[in-house]
Amino acid sequence: MTVMVIPHSEQKTINFHISYRAITIFVGTILVLLLISSVNVLSHSGSIHQLTELNLSNQDFIRQSAKMKEEINSLHEHVDYYHTHVGALYGRLTGDSSKVAKGIGGAEKLTSNGSSKDGSQLPPGAEVFRLKEDVHNLKVANELTQEIISILKKRKSVIRQTPSIWPVRGYVLYPYGEYLNPITARREMNNGIDIGAFPGSEVVATAPGTIYEIGYTRHTGYFVKVAHKFGWKTIYSNLDRIKIKQNQQVSKAEVIGFVGKSENSPQYSLHYEIHVGTRAINPFAFLNQIQD
Repeated sequence: MTVMVIPHSEQKTINFHISYRAITIFVGTILVLLLISSVNVLSHSGSIHQLTELNLSNQDFIRQSAKMKEEINSLHEHVDYYHTHVGALYGRLTGDSSKVAKGIGGAEKLTSNGSSKDGSQLPPGAEVFRLKEDVHNLKVANELTQEIISILKKRKSVIRQTPSIWPVRGYVLYPYGEYLNPITARREMNNGIDIGAFPGSEVVATAPGTIYEIGYTRHTGYFVKVAHKFGWKTIYSNLDRIKIKQNQQVSKAEVIGFVGKSENSPQYSLHYEIHVGTRAINPFAFLNQIQD
């Protein structure tokens, strides 16, 4: 192929002789460059797309991490509350606080960005140590809970045999201890409590037991004495009638008599005493404060 360059002036015409091979090489080179440029453009676009996706994934990861830290905080607070209260209950029941030990991790609370409350950045893995602490505390609390259940089961029979209900529906007329006797106008010692009630109100046994004495005196009216397990004894005086017999077994809340009055107590009331062995104790401490 010949290319002629003809100037507008009278200068000599210039002729270029280009072979088809050179043209082919030139065109091929252009095509190769275009192909390489296209590949680079596509690769760059793909990189930008990947970076955009990575940025979105990173933002999502940051949100998820913040949420996880908040949940860890909440979990830690609940575990700490559970462990503390179970430990306190165990200590009250047994008097032994040596088993109530904190976990292995730090108890410092994290904020959502992984720092402590004072703004200092905690060391890497702080959440892991705290989770280990929570696992340890849960294990200890679970063991203490099982021991508490075992202790309560052992004490259940003692509680069941303890006088713990009101022997009659009414109100405390004269409390345990020293009081002013309205009949003699002198201060006297009351070994029990006197419960004011309606005439003929039912009097019930406050714990399971055996009737070991029934009697009558001018000062106390009819009375009933009940022996319970573990050394408990209860006495019910100022009765108008008695419903049970000597040596009879009675259950908790079983009717044993009816409210009356006596020479010592002209008001309709029940005189009620609790004894441990030979010692009288304050019955009011054993009564449910809310009557059924």
